Amino acid sequence: MYKKIIIIILVFTSFSKGEDYQISPVVKSFIFPGWGEKVLENTSRARFFSNIELSLWTVCIGTYTFSFHQMLKYKSFAVEHAGVSSGDRNKKYWVDIGNYIDVDSHNSEHLRWRYFNELYDESSEWYWDNIKNMKKFENMRIRSDYYAKASQYIIGTIVLNHIISAIDALYL
Repeated sequence: MYKKIIIIILVFTSFSKGEDYQISPVVKSFIFPGWGEKVLENTSRARFFSNIELSLWTVCIGTYTFSFHQMLKYKSFAVEHAGVSSGDRNKKYWVDIGNYIDVDSHNSEHLRWRYFNELYDESSEWYWDNIKNMKKFENMRIRSDYYAKASQYIIGTIVLNHIISAIDALYL
């Protein structure tokens, strides 16, 4: 990933003007959207790309933070209502406890499917106090995953904003 970014920056530096090796407005816009437009004295476009960048970063940090807090919330909910130890568990474990009322029902179903490597031992026990709390936990986990995925899409949009701003500076 970083190799691609370095190659792109090197390609954009080939557009630099003059022999004093100043950074091209295209590269400036690629580094920070709106910077190249500002150098080219198009303040309305510079403000537009800068505001988009600021807004996207704000939303990205907000969704990531909300996802993290939701994760802490569903884990503490599982500790309280399913007797789960909140040790270092992988993602599959949290998905499984939202889908099975207890570890025995999970293990018996996986034995029927002959998925022997997906069985849990005694240290991974859980037992939900009722189905309603299990469903509530699953909804909380899904909401957390949704916001985590949304923050990944927003990061993609940030990269797209950098590319579009660089193309715009090249156009100007």
